[in-house]
Amino acid sequence: MKLEMSLLQKQQNHKFETKIRLNTMKKLFLTVALLLLVVGAYAQKKVLKEADKAFKKGELDAAIQLATQATQDPETGQTADPYTLLGGIYLQKFISGGKESFEDAEKSFEWYTKAMEVGDDKVDETIMEEAMLSPADPNKVLGGEALGALEIFLIDESNKALEVEDYEKSYKFLELATRIRSDVSKDFFVAYAADNAGNAEVALEFYKKVVASEEEYENKNYAYNYVIQNQLDNEQYDEALKNIKEAQAAFPEDNLYQQWEVDVLIKSNKMDEAIEGLKSLINAGGAEKNIYYMLAYLQWNNDEFAAALENAKKAIEMDPNYGDAIYVAGSAIYNQGAELMTQANAETDDDAKYKQLKEQALQKFKDAMPYFEKAIEIDPNDVYSLRPLSTIYDQLEMDAKRDAILDRLDKLEGGDN
Repeated sequence: MKLEMSLLQKQQNHKFETKIRLNTMKKLFLTVALLLLVVGAYAQKKVLKEADKAFKKGELDAAIQLATQATQDPETGQTADPYTLLGGIYLQKFISGGKESFEDAEKSFEWYTKAMEVGDDKVDETIMEEAMLSPADPNKVLGGEALGALEIFLIDESNKALEVEDYEKSYKFLELATRIRSDVSKDFFVAYAADNAGNAEVALEFYKKVVASEEEYENKNYAYNYVIQNQLDNEQYDEALKNIKEAQAAFPEDNLYQQWEVDVLIKSNKMDEAIEGLKSLINAGGAEKNIYYMLAYLQWNNDEFAAALENAKKAIEMDPNYGDAIYVAGSAIYNQGAELMTQANAETDDDAKYKQLKEQALQKFKDAMPYFEKAIEIDPNDVYSLRPLSTIYDQLEMDAKRDAILDRLDKLEGGDN
């Protein structure tokens, strides 16, 4: 019994000792793992410190290599520190290179932006702190030393480039500055420089930003004009009309937008609205001759011959040699005569009515004649006036004049000038 107890005791002691050894091994493995982790983290922090030292010594390429290594570590790569450092290194490269390298400036922006993605509000505030150029040293700033500094350098270089008409550099540098902090003035000059550099796509993009801005801005009408003209050129009439109405509300003293609105309405076949728009321009007072002419022209095309004649005459009063208005006045009367002649020819059973209508028609032709004669006096090759004039001469039995006009038309339309 004692022997059995002794063996059992030995077995239990052996199990206990084994358990102790296993626990000891586990602790040993855990200690080694923790030690490796600490050594790894320490090593990466040391890499980051070495990167910072290299940066301070001006060894920028070495600093970039070390800081980039730190971004790839699972621990240090989750902090803002290596990204902020890289932003600062590339900013220094940009400055040291005479602030000519757009690539260095853009890399600085990208690394600082990454730092803000992984950092907290304090990091954001530090990186975005605004700066101003130092009066004592154009390569130094007062205030923020990160994106705020990059922003002010980019604006300064863009302005210098604009002064010497280096539009390509100007818009690229300023466009990067807008990615840091956008405002309507920056957007406008990006668009202006891009347009002058021949980059219409960028110009349109940034002029649209100016138009969409709720800020009051003195050059906003210029942006509207660019956007509207682009939309007209591309036959985007609905979009153009929307911007024209917005511009009218913003700049009510500028008659250009009302005239533009009429032009768009005509091109989009909204004649009634166009006519009303022109009437509004005239009612506002101070309308120029072309407004009266345009209204007369639309009314003539709309078969409103009496109204067309009235407004064409007003344009002619303002300019007696206004050929287009003279043509519309003559055409309005001529069309009235043509309608009367059509009605007369329809009166097959009433000779008196036929005679009356024909006389009225001939009188209209006589009234229209001097307008067309004046039109070809101004422009002898105006076939649009020569054609109805030949018909008038024919109806009035002025055969010699008719034949002379027909000969002239044959030569003009046959290419024998």
